[in-house]
Order: sequence, then structure tokens, then C-alpha cells
Amino acid sequence: MKPDPDFELQRSYLTQLAYRMLGTVAEAEDMVQEAYLKWLSAGQPELRNARAWFTRVCTRLCLDRMRSSQRTRENYTGEWLPEPLQPTTHDSREELDESLSMALLATMQKLKPAERAAFLLHDVFDYEFTDIAEMLELQPAHCRQLASRARQSLRSGPVRYSADRESVERVSGAFFQALGTGDLGSLRAVLSDDVVLRSDGGGKASAARHPIHGLEKVLRFFDRIFISARNPAPVHAHHTWLNGGPSTLLLDEGQVVSAFQLQVVNDRVQSIHVQRNPDKLAGLQTGA
Repeated sequence: MKPDPDFELQRSYLTQLAYRMLGTVAEAEDMVQEAYLKWLSAGQPELRNARAWFTRVCTRLCLDRMRSSQRTRENYTGEWLPEPLQPTTHDSREELDESLSMALLATMQKLKPAERAAFLLHDVFDYEFTDIAEMLELQPAHCRQLASRARQSLRSGPVRYSADRESVERVSGAFFQALGTGDLGSLRAVLSDDVVLRSDGGGKASAARHPIHGLEKVLRFFDRIFISARNPAPVHAHHTWLNGGPSTLLLDEGQVVSAFQLQVVNDRVQSIHVQRNPDKLAGLQTGA
């Protein structure tokens, strides 16, 4: 059955909402499709506000999925990072979007499902708490509290972007040039003293199971993996745009083996997020 054109107008928006809640492309697309099927099963009723109706249904589906996947996430091998998201249009590459960053999405996964939903719907998608209350089947005051708790938790999480696109691209370029040439001195110069590295191998690819904190420890990690190793990891870098910001893919014989996203603060790399789980890299296109 061909999707209804009215629904297709909502698909991209709903996928963006569901992806921010769930952190994986496939799950987000599943939730959007389920929302569409619910509309069909209801007899394709005429909707006075189609976006609000589909947002409510998709949000509730995402809440159910988040609750059911909590135990799976708790048993996940090592760090959990979101599946990298490529932009669908050139326009989405014009400005940094911190609400899509790997750092923020990974931290949001630690929030309770209702907190995550209330925060996203209000702070990112600009819904009023009265509307959010209907979507979550709660009181507006409760939704306000949920969003407030989420903000407090996120303040202790990743530093938000404080650099423009050009700065991020310049510092990222210097980072990967130093990594590719094995120049530890130049690598040291672009890393913040309190830099943090997080990587996700999902038990299927080598990765640090816990965050690595601090300049010296991060330098030793890169020295061991990329520079001093007997069989060093390949550094064939393809610069692209993922998760609302400049990112870099590392390739080995044409296959994507790592997706890096750096957060830059005061012209230094503050945090490094590396996706290495092959299941989460399978959908990436290099354009090469």
C-alpha cells in the first residue's frame, strides 16, 4: 500500500523526533511506521492537526520502546553510543545542531523515558507543557518537573557546543592529521586537559569499555592503538557530517570501521565519541 501523501509530509519530522528519543535509525523508522499503521487501522480519520496527532502516537510508541529496552541497555557490552545519523538534505549541514550530537544523545539515554520525552518535546520541538501533558497522559506541572530534572541531569553531562562550524572543522582536521602522521606533540596541542574519550564496540569490535578521562590517558590510548602498535589501526579519514556536526569516518579497505565526532571548546577537543559497533555503522555512506 502506498503511503498517504499527507503522512509523508510528517515522516521526516517524526523520524527526527523518534531518533532523538531512541538513538537508533532503525528503531526510529519502525516507530514512525507503527504510527502510520495506527492511523490506517483507525480508518484514516481526518485530522484537524495531523502533526500533533502523529506526534502523540509516535511519542507513546517511543516511550513503550524505551521502557522495554532498558534492560537490554543495562546489559550492553561497554559504552552505549547512538547510531550515527547522516543528514537527508544539504541544508541540514549549514549549522551545528547540538540536539543531535552523539554526546547529548548518549547522555539522554541515562534519563528516565518520561524525562527524555518531556525535555525533547519542550526544549527541542517547542511544545507547550499542556500539549506534552496530553501526549504523556500526565499533568502539565508533572511534565514541567520532568523537563526540569532532565535539564539538571544534562548540565552535569556533556559540554554543549561553544564553537562554530569552521572552528570544529579546523580543530578536527588538525586532530586527524596528527593521528595520521603519528605526531603526538601535535595531537597533544589540540586536546583539552580534561578531554574525555568514549567508544562503543557493542562487544563486536575493539573499544574502550569505560570512558577514558584526561589528556595523558587519552594520548596513551591513541599512541597504543594508532601510533606505536605493531599493526597500527588504519587512518584513512573521510570527513563528513553526522549527528548535526562535522564528523569523520575511518575506513579500512573501503569499509567504515569507526565514526568520530569531536566536541570543540575554546579551540581544543573537549570530548571524543567513537562509534565502532559494526551494526551501527552498516548504514553509513562515504560518498567516495
